[in-house]
Amino acid sequence: MSTDDQLFEAARILKDLDVSASELGYRAQALFAETLARLGATIDAVARAGHSDVTVQIGGRLLRVQVKATRQYSFSLTAEDLKGIRPRSPQEDGYLAVLDLAPPLTWTCVRYVHLRVLVGRQVPLAMLKSMADDPFSSQCTESCVQLLIEHRASIEAFTFSRLRKRALWEGRAEE
Repeated sequence: MSTDDQLFEAARILKDLDVSASELGYRAQALFAETLARLGATIDAVARAGHSDVTVQIGGRLLRVQVKATRQYSFSLTAEDLKGIRPRSPQEDGYLAVLDLAPPLTWTCVRYVHLRVLVGRQVPLAMLKSMADDPFSSQCTESCVQLLIEHRASIEAFTFSRLRKRALWEGRAEE
């Protein structure tokens, strides 16, 4: 299967889950954590509620990530979302990670510094994509798509709780 075909197949896999938008949002948080674990991140936290959703260490940096999933063509960021991912030291980065569920499936990862102008505004996803950290977004998309395709037969079992535990286990610090 070509890479382009895989992006469409991954979107179909998530669509076929047939869960509520709220449940899919929770699963997206844990799916993003598992995606980062596959990229070598140490997963510090995956929160069901509050801000930030995911906290990881990767490449010598701490990332605070607010995760959203959408099938819409526009997006709105709250002040609380932004506050939760604000870097607190020079060794930290904040990100908004949006899982665009419309085929082809993609992660759009935007750094905190670019997001301040968007708070409280409804903006097209295309605008977020133009602000994205393209290399990081591409890595996350590729890793996530591979995860979904590898586990398509058991994807229903990929609940928030199971994905969260899996990400925390796989992305734990080596002792």
